[in-house]
Amino acid sequence: MRSDSAEPAVELRAPVGRMRCDPSWSFASDPTKVDNYRIWLIWAGEGELVTPGGERVALLPGVTVVMRPDGVYQASHNQANPLGVTFLNYAYRGEAPLPPVWCWTSDFLFIDALTRKIVQLHAAELAGLADNGRRTAMLLRAVLDELHSAALQLQPGDAPSSRLDRDVIALANKVLEMPAEHDDVSELASAVFRSRSHFTRTFRRIYGVSPASFVKSTKLLKARNLLQTTSMSIGEICSILGYSTTQYFSRQYRSYFATTPGEDRRRAQHNTQNNEEETT
Repeated sequence: MRSDSAEPAVELRAPVGRMRCDPSWSFASDPTKVDNYRIWLIWAGEGELVTPGGERVALLPGVTVVMRPDGVYQASHNQANPLGVTFLNYAYRGEAPLPPVWCWTSDFLFIDALTRKIVQLHAAELAGLADNGRRTAMLLRAVLDELHSAALQLQPGDAPSSRLDRDVIALANKVLEMPAEHDDVSELASAVFRSRSHFTRTFRRIYGVSPASFVKSTKLLKARNLLQTTSMSIGEICSILGYSTTQYFSRQYRSYFATTPGEDRRRAQHNTQNNEEETT
């Protein structure tokens, strides 16, 4: 077991980001980058990745790909349904690398939250606001550990294949992008022409949680991001995310994060101030 004080075994490299690909997008990895690894988290669209060994991997929301520098990886997508990708590049420092994997992870919210935070910290570092190298490396290690565990547990047929699965995934992606507009489970079920109970069973099989829990977590994670990265008031955040009252929002927030919205904002502002002082 690694101690908390041990130096992280990975380091983040540019480019790092989150994007909805242009319809004309295609990809071929650079074979000259002999120590560069890549992670892609697919959160929208549909496409295909071809590995150096010729394996074809369907790129759908919820699929994560880890590419190592062992050859050329090529990717394309459906121009009518472009891919949405969070991408991270990284290198190892002395530790044996994980094998190249693709996996379908039911804990999508956890991976999505981690990768979003890595992108945010990296952007702050590029802007000269803080030295986040060690922190991003620790978060990246958590992502790799989670993906390794998911790959080991992957069973044949775990990846989504039916039309219903794909429809449910598309709805989950809409919840992730606009949770306030897609928070009624009965309406979500109607959108795929299924009963609420059938929709809930399918959703739980794919994501490991009920649609109601998924919506709640997504709204609260988005609220926390807005609190930590914008100057919007708590009332404005409540209005954007569809909460009826600030009191109800605060109770939900405290139950989920074990802190209040105000305390979280003050802590984020304090950390930002300290980071700015360290870089001056």
